[in-house]
Amino acid sequence: MKSTKSDISRRSVLAAGAALPFTGLLSGLIRPANAAGGVKLQFMYPVGVSGDINKIISGMITDFNAQNPGIEVEAIYAGSYDNTEQKVITSIGVGEPPALWLPINSALQTFLGLDALEDITAQAKADDIYQDFLPGFLDTCISDDRLYGLPYQPSTPVLYFNKQAFKDAGITKAPDTWDELLETAQALTLRDGDTLKRWGLTFGGGWHDWIFECFCRQNELVPWTKDKVLFDRPESVDALEFWVKLVQSGVMPAASTWQGSANDFLAGQTAMLYHSTGSLTNLRTSAPFDVGVAFMPKNKTYGAAQGGGPLMIAKNQSDKQKEASWTFARWMTNTENQAKWSKATGYLAVRKSSWESEDMQSYLQDVPEAKIALDQAAYAGAFLQVPGYHRVREFLKGAIDRTLAGEIKADAALADATRNANREIERVLRRMKG
Repeated sequence: MKSTKSDISRRSVLAAGAALPFTGLLSGLIRPANAAGGVKLQFMYPVGVSGDINKIISGMITDFNAQNPGIEVEAIYAGSYDNTEQKVITSIGVGEPPALWLPINSALQTFLGLDALEDITAQAKADDIYQDFLPGFLDTCISDDRLYGLPYQPSTPVLYFNKQAFKDAGITKAPDTWDELLETAQALTLRDGDTLKRWGLTFGGGWHDWIFECFCRQNELVPWTKDKVLFDRPESVDALEFWVKLVQSGVMPAASTWQGSANDFLAGQTAMLYHSTGSLTNLRTSAPFDVGVAFMPKNKTYGAAQGGGPLMIAKNQSDKQKEASWTFARWMTNTENQAKWSKATGYLAVRKSSWESEDMQSYLQDVPEAKIALDQAAYAGAFLQVPGYHRVREFLKGAIDRTLAGEIKADAALADATRNANREIERVLRRMKG
């Protein structure tokens, strides 16, 4: 996918970012400095899935520092993707960005608009990046045929299911279509009179707009273009009405949280869960039952949206720091480390060579579920690439929440979200031109 570089003004993006949660921003400001005898880099990252991601990243940083005595990387955990992006924007505004950061892939145009990203096209062409990175992942870092980051942790939602619950209900395979999803969820929902014992299905809340885009794609609709959203199209309305049907059938809660939904699955309080493939290892190793993994269901077709984020390098730093940042980004995404990262988390390794490595092939023999998201990625595209995407997401989330709560019909809610979102996009585009 080719995107178009924006000329958003630095001031306008900062202003747009001010609408995001501001708590704790100043505490995350970056102070780049040279290490004694070498280069000191600060790397800001989020945690977007369940599991001990902080521990894994800290271990990788320790290994990198030990192997590269001339470079010292300090890992800074910044909270969610949104919090990380806002903290980086704030640090850019005062001229002290981190050397590298890891945002959601939808943020590419935001940082290009701030003139904050180092163009790494030349380094990548001189290396093996274009040859070995999977093209669908690399595309999320490209604008106007220039490369502005290295994919690090791409993901898609997948269906996790409790194999024991399936066995007890006499279900022999994961649902493959929307109709089968409803039927399976009905068979798995348990009640004792009026008391719910187990939901048949839960969508991970907080990122349910991401999951909803997947259902739109299953109706052969990418619900956005580069300058507008299409949430009010019949295919999108049909997808949301199907979600309403799941709720009204009593097989799925009307609302959940991202972490809470994962915890409910582990506790046996929901039999099927849509959640990021990045949660695979934690769910598989933490559950007191065998965990199955399957594609998201198809309607007209299979479809999914690609989440996760790339490693981006700050433009505003010394050449020595840029060189060291490239060394670090290249190390974090090399064949061996991408295989290790994928095994430790469930995020998709970005390199062909990682998937082909002896270590990964052995792992896939033991854990074939780890390849489901990679196979599904053939039907996936980038997630919500529009100007002002933060506020646009909130409009869509609100429409979904209100509809599932029974406050408004799907078509009316999505029409409102479309009007509000496109008004916001037009506002941002006017600022781009001015």
